[in-house]
Amino acid sequence: MGADGGRNVASRAIFWVFLALGGGALALGWAFVHAPVEEETRNYLVELHISLGLTAAILVLVQLLLHIALFAFGAARGRRDGRNALSFALRQLVYFSLLALIVTGILGAAFRGEQIYFWGYALPFWDAGDPATSELLRNAHPFAAYALAGSIAAYLLVAIANFAIPPAPPGAQALEPAPPTSIASMIAEGLAHNFRLFGGAAFWLQFFLGIISALLLAFGFVGHSVSPGGGGFGDAIYWASGGLLNLVLAAIFGFQYMKTARKITASPERYLGPARRAAFWFLGLGGFVSLIGALISFVGVGLSVILLIGKTVSQPPGIAIVDPHKIIRALDIFILLVNFNLLFAHFIGVAIAAWLSIGALKARHQYVVASEARG
Repeated sequence: MGADGGRNVASRAIFWVFLALGGGALALGWAFVHAPVEEETRNYLVELHISLGLTAAILVLVQLLLHIALFAFGAARGRRDGRNALSFALRQLVYFSLLALIVTGILGAAFRGEQIYFWGYALPFWDAGDPATSELLRNAHPFAAYALAGSIAAYLLVAIANFAIPPAPPGAQALEPAPPTSIASMIAEGLAHNFRLFGGAAFWLQFFLGIISALLLAFGFVGHSVSPGGGGFGDAIYWASGGLLNLVLAAIFGFQYMKTARKITASPERYLGPARRAAFWFLGLGGFVSLIGALISFVGVGLSVILLIGKTVSQPPGIAIVDPHKIIRALDIFILLVNFNLLFAHFIGVAIAAWLSIGALKARHQYVVASEARG
C-alpha cells in the first residue's frame, strides 16, 4: 500500500473511531437524562459523557491536520462521484453537529459553575456565573444532540447502501502519458505543491475557525436579542458578522488555491508562460478580501476591548451594580473571542496569499528562463 493509501486508511479509521465515540456520548447522554439511575451513577455517566465528547473533539483536530497533510502531499485529488460527495457532506455535518454539542455542553457547564473532568482529571475551573446564558446553552444542547444523532444515522445508512450495492467499476481509461522531467516541469510541480500545501492549510484552518466563530456568534446574537447593549456600527457584534461573511469569501479563495495546484501540473504554460502575466489574478483578489476582513475584525476587537475596559472602569468597588448595561456579560466575552478568531483567520489568508504571490512570480521567472534555455 502506498503512502497516500495509508493516509486515506488512517483518515477513515480515525473517522470511524470518532463516530463510535460520538455515538457512545449520545447514548450516555440519553441514559443519564431519561433512564432511572441513582444520583451517583448519573454523575459517573455525566463525567464519562463529557470525556467521550472531548476525546471525539481531539480526533476532529487530528482529522483536520490529516486532511491538511493529504492535500500537502497530493493525496485524494481525484474528483468525487455522487456517492462520495454525499458521504463527504454527511461527514462534515457530523463534525459540525459534534462541535455544536461540545460547545453548548462545555460552556453550559462553565456558566453553571460546574467543575469539568476529562477522564478523571479536573480541567481549569471557570465559574462564569451567568444563569441566563447557562439556560440558553442547556436548551440548545439537545438540538445539537438530535442533529448529531440524525447525521450519524444518515451516514451509516449511506455507508451500508454503498457496501450492499457497490458502484459499477469505471470503464477502461487511457493511460496518461508520463509527465516530462524537464527543469520547467519541475518548477511547475514545485509551485503546484506550494499551492496545494498552503491553499489546503488556509482553507481548513479558516473552515475550522469559521465554524467556531459561527457557533459563538449565534449564541451572541441570541443573548443580544434578549439583552441588547449597543446598536449600529458601534456594536462589535455587527462587525463580527461582517468579518464572518468576509471569511466565507476568503475560504472560497483558499479552496481555489488547492484547485489551481492540479491545473498548474496539467498545463504549466497556461500559468507560467511569458504571456500569462495575469494568470494568478485570484491571489491578489483573495489577499485583498482577507485584508478587508482583517480590518473589519480588527475594528471589532478594538470595540470589544474598549467595551470591556469601559465596563471595568465604570464599576465602583464594593458597590452593587443595578444597571445591567454596566456589567460584563458572557455576551461581551463571546463577541471578543469571535472577532479575535476572525482576525487570526483573515491574517492567515493575507499571509498565504502574499506568500503564494511571491512564489508564483519567482516560479514564472524561472520557468521562462528554463523554457528559453531549452528552446
